[in-house]
Amino acid sequence: MSRRREWSALTLILLIAAGLRFWGLGDVPPGFSHDEVANWLIARDILDGDHAVYFTAAYGHEPLYQYAQAATVALFGDHWLGLRWPSAAFSLLGLAASYTLLRHLFSVRVALLAIAWSGVSFWPLFYARVSYRAILLPLVAALSAYFFLRVLLRPLDRAGRAPGSCLSKALTAGLFVGLSIYTYMAARILPFILAALVVYVKLVRPRMSIPWCGVLVIFLIAALVSAPLLLWLAIHPGAESRVAEVRLPLDRLLVGDPSLVWQNLVANLKFFTFAGDPWPRYNVPGRPVFAEPLGATLFVIGLLITLWRWRDPRYGFLLIWLIGSLSPSIVTSEAPSSIRNILGLVVVFAFPAIAVVELGRWVSSKIPALEFAIHRSVSLAPQALTILALALCAISTARDYFIRWPRNAVVRFDYQADLIAVGKWMERLPAEAGVTVAGLSVDTMDAPSLALASRRDVTDVRLCDTRGTLSIPSSSSDDRWFLIPRIVPFDEDIRQQLMDWGAEEDHRPSFTSYRLSGEAGLHRGLSRLGAAVTLPDDTAVALPALFGGQMTFLGYKQPDPTHPGDPLRLLTYWRVEDPPPVGLKAFAHLIGPAGEIVAQDDGLASPSDRWHRDDILIQKHVLALPDNLPWAAVDAIELGLYDRSTNRRLPVLTADHLELRLELGEE
Repeated sequence: MSRRREWSALTLILLIAAGLRFWGLGDVPPGFSHDEVANWLIARDILDGDHAVYFTAAYGHEPLYQYAQAATVALFGDHWLGLRWPSAAFSLLGLAASYTLLRHLFSVRVALLAIAWSGVSFWPLFYARVSYRAILLPLVAALSAYFFLRVLLRPLDRAGRAPGSCLSKALTAGLFVGLSIYTYMAARILPFILAALVVYVKLVRPRMSIPWCGVLVIFLIAALVSAPLLLWLAIHPGAESRVAEVRLPLDRLLVGDPSLVWQNLVANLKFFTFAGDPWPRYNVPGRPVFAEPLGATLFVIGLLITLWRWRDPRYGFLLIWLIGSLSPSIVTSEAPSSIRNILGLVVVFAFPAIAVVELGRWVSSKIPALEFAIHRSVSLAPQALTILALALCAISTARDYFIRWPRNAVVRFDYQADLIAVGKWMERLPAEAGVTVAGLSVDTMDAPSLALASRRDVTDVRLCDTRGTLSIPSSSSDDRWFLIPRIVPFDEDIRQQLMDWGAEEDHRPSFTSYRLSGEAGLHRGLSRLGAAVTLPDDTAVALPALFGGQMTFLGYKQPDPTHPGDPLRLLTYWRVEDPPPVGLKAFAHLIGPAGEIVAQDDGLASPSDRWHRDDILIQKHVLALPDNLPWAAVDAIELGLYDRSTNRRLPVLTADHLELRLELGEE
């Protein structure tokens, strides 16, 4: 193949791969996972001056990807493009690096076919479109392997170049091997893969002169480059909490029980052709790397050819790399794991490429005596097979990634699709409108997720978990909006209270909105609340009652029981006077005949740092009596507030709680 045709083919392949990676990048995945949001927060911390060698947030992160992402966030802004651009770019650069490596080892045809397959396959496409740091590893690892092999296998250089000095290549290889440790934890197997390759070459080619000096330089430079991170991790052994969570198979193996490792080995052997990653967050559950029968067949044929030629260092490299890349998933839980196997992206697609090229050579060698027309048609069979296999792969990938995968309910949950839809829709609301958004992670990830999703300033948006709490924002306008993502349950008693106050309900595909206009309905409803409240000494208390100068108790409501014998459902109403600097919890205790607590419920799932003066909060408490204890035995309900960080109760008048005298009656 001429150089011009080679470059034209390479450019076309990379353009197609780029199209798949950038098309609809803000829409698929259908939102942002917590991992992506955590990466964005790290990027913001970097831009604010936190220049760490290892980031401990979100189970721990190696820093190289994070610094690149911080640069794109600074360049493109706080949205999907700044967040996901590095992954798409590193994926394309990884294809180019793999092409360079495979071209050096085999041929232009093998290299082009391999990256064409990789460019349109689901596995590499997925990691090219999410902001996970693992996608940087194949790029750095492919460059490491290329320069390492230029040193180790230089005596086998088929181009006949003069040996010359390999010092510059050794220095470059060592640099990339060391940098790989800063990408993703699976990179820690890379030095062992390269060391195994040296041992393998020495065993299969005992007469071959190993450039020991160059190899030593590579590992020395790699050690020096990776030393800051490795030393930091050694000093802070608890920083990688995720490692402790998934290392059970390895721990079992170290004490003589290989059963879990064996199960993982079997699962990883199926990863390519039978049963892939089972987790919806990373894959169509169970979809193998080669989901099409033709692609799977060619992969197996290429693997068999490689096994047959295992004494050739080029094929030996493929086998050693493949086995090594599976090791992180084999010795950890939840196998097979596409993210822990990601080092395999460097070589996996070389196997079907080798099969196609060898099939073409076999066909050409078997038909030299046939008529020209027959020879020509038969010799085109491998090309037709290649086009068919790549087309089937591309169609399967497009269907599975852009249509099937985003519709999975678990995927929509993991990528917060409903919450992100709320964030985008909020952009159309007036800036002065009071807005409350329901969520399931209101104290941690919901706020940054909304900030990332919306071009609107969301710092004044109230958050609450509507399974038991509703925050009603004070507002300078007549409108208050309550946006409930479809995935978040809305307690029916609280919802009914909102509707009783005159809210307008509007169901949308990803969320339900409630619009509460004016003040009349709200004030009228609050004026009708129960007020039979005393101090512990039975002194009657006139409501409203102020707790600690921060929150005012307005009253309560006891909804009618849905069924006889149901737990007590109690709605309490609070007004913010002075937003507390730390989180508060509301408690409700059922007090038995001997003054003991027989049931309790804590609530107020709404971050107080977003509260404003005159905000109203509704808290629902559900209190169930123990068996064989009648409601008539309940003496009172204690109600109060406490500081979540210290458990210190807020004072109210001369006590630390109020007591509600309800009409409980017999069961």
